[in-house]
Amino acid sequence: MSLRPDLVERRVTIRRVVALTGALVAVSAGLLAAGLLYLWPLFIFPLLLGAVFFFELGSLLVAGWVGAFFVAYFALRQPLDAATTRQAIVGLAAFSLAGLLLGRLQREQHVLHGLLAASSLTDRLTGLYNYGTFVDYLHNEATKADRYGGALTLIMFDLDHFKRFNDRHGHEAGNDLLRRVGTTLQSVVREADMAARYGGEEFALLISGDAVDGLELAERVRRAIETTALDLRGGELVYVTASAGVATYANGSRDETLLIEHADAALYESKRAGRNRVTVHPSAALPEHLAATLSA
Repeated sequence: MSLRPDLVERRVTIRRVVALTGALVAVSAGLLAAGLLYLWPLFIFPLLLGAVFFFELGSLLVAGWVGAFFVAYFALRQPLDAATTRQAIVGLAAFSLAGLLLGRLQREQHVLHGLLAASSLTDRLTGLYNYGTFVDYLHNEATKADRYGGALTLIMFDLDHFKRFNDRHGHEAGNDLLRRVGTTLQSVVREADMAARYGGEEFALLISGDAVDGLELAERVRRAIETTALDLRGGELVYVTASAGVATYANGSRDETLLIEHADAALYESKRAGRNRVTVHPSAALPEHLAATLSA
C-alpha cells in the first residue's frame, strides 16, 4: 500500500537532515583530524546541500556550524588574535552571503519547477486535474484495488444544456461557469479523492468508497451546483444543473475502462430520465431502500 503524502514528505525531510548533518560532521572531523584548516573550502559541499534541501535556512544553518567550528578550532589549536578574528568574520560573512544567494536561487528554481509540474497535471481553466492525469491515477488506483482490495467508485458529471448556456450568455460566461464548478468540486472532495475535468463540460470524481458513498457525494455536488448562482457581467443571476452517473470498480477485473463505460452509461440514463439527477449503474450494489428511491 502507498504511504500518505505527509508521511512520505516527513521521511524525505528526515533523510535530508541526516545527509546534511553527516556531511557537516564528516568535513569537520576530517579537518580537525588532519589539522589542515586551509582545506576549509570543503565546507562548500554541505553548503550546497543545505541550499538545495532547505534553501536560505539551510545555508544559514551551515554558516552557523562553520562559525562554531572556527571558534572551536582556534580555541583548541592557537590563540585567537584580532587579525585572525577579522579574517574569520569576513570569511564567514562571505560564506553566509554565498549560501543565501544559493538558497534563494534554489527556492526560485523549486517554485518554477512546481509551477511547470502543476501546469502539466492540471486543467488551466478549472484548476482540477486534467484528463491525462485522471487516466493515470485511475489506472494506479485500479491496480491497487486489484492487488490489495478496497472499494473504488467513479462519478461522472455533465452540465445540463451547456451548449444552450454558451449560445445564450457567451463563451466567457461558460468559462466562468466551468471555473465555478471546478471550485465546487475542489471544496467537497477529500484529500484521498481526485477531481478532474474529463473534457468539455464533463467532470470526474474518483473516490475511495462504495456505491453508497458515491451516491451521497454525487447528490451533494449536484445540489451544490443547482443552488449556486452565477453572477453574470450584466448583473443577471443564473442557475444551472448537472447530471451524474455513479459506478463502482469490480475488484479483480483489471479493466478500468469498464468502470468508465459504466459511469458513462449511468450518466446517460440520468440525462435520458430528465437531467438534474444521479443514477447508479446496476452493477453497483446498493441497499434496497436506496435502490427503490432511485427507481421511483
